[in-house]
Amino acid sequence: MNKAASLDQLKQYFFDALDIVPLPLLISEGIVSDNVEDGNRAHVFFNRAFKHQLGYTLDTMPDIYSWFDKAYPDPLYRQEVISHWHQVVHRAQIQGERTAELPALISHADGTQRWYAVTAQVDVAPNPDWHIVVLRDIHQLKTSLEETTHASLTDSLTQLSNRRGVNAWLKHQEKTHTMGVILLDIDRFKRVNDTLGHVAGDRLLVQIAGQLRQLTTTDTCCARWGGEEFAIFLPNSSPQKTAQLANDICLQVHHEGFLWQAKWHNVSVSAGCALSSSTIRHVDDIIQHADNALYKAKQSGRNQVCYDWP
Repeated sequence: MNKAASLDQLKQYFFDALDIVPLPLLISEGIVSDNVEDGNRAHVFFNRAFKHQLGYTLDTMPDIYSWFDKAYPDPLYRQEVISHWHQVVHRAQIQGERTAELPALISHADGTQRWYAVTAQVDVAPNPDWHIVVLRDIHQLKTSLEETTHASLTDSLTQLSNRRGVNAWLKHQEKTHTMGVILLDIDRFKRVNDTLGHVAGDRLLVQIAGQLRQLTTTDTCCARWGGEEFAIFLPNSSPQKTAQLANDICLQVHHEGFLWQAKWHNVSVSAGCALSSSTIRHVDDIIQHADNALYKAKQSGRNQVCYDWP
């Protein structure tokens, strides 16, 4: 048996051994054109678990370029994955590690998506130029963690953010130049609970939460601040925009009223507005100013908006 045949036999033995591994894995090798390797890599082997779980074959996914196109069909997410992958590979190389790992949401051939921990070789022998990539299904763990995280940051009744959720949101607002804050309080809410019952009170809280979502944009954080009080955080806002939103909410709540057991009931909210400034930067201080304005609105007859601008 010549050397080439011996190597082919050894390679087939290696592939046969990997074919019984229960985790999806693939092997790729560099594509050399005119003795210069480009960024693409040819797939030379998918094990049985890879073909069964993801539904791809070497014919439908022959190289790394097709892998990124098919596994990450959304262009924005694809670029995010590629960028993160370069970062983890660079970090692994600096630390002298032989593998790099990244969690990724991967699309199967049938269009379904699952989360995998993708582990790839970083330090490989140049001959043969093989990279082995192993996929570990972490979908249930990932979704469970996301559900747990969402629950810990969300008010269970209204599905708005809770105070912990606000703090998590604020951590991503470091580049915000100004922050508008609106504190809202349902007027005479205790009377609703006392006369209509706590179930009606809960239903009213849910209704107002829905109105807040309807009137705010996706970059705004709406929260149940406690009891019958709500808070709205407006990044890069202005006194005019903050005041306009507060007035719109007050008008909407009062205009719609509250339907309970086939009877309409009057309902209103009071609001206090504040805005960050060169002297008021800390969120707790802005909230305190908004709370002072809310107190003024309550003392001035309710169903109105008051301001405490710097």
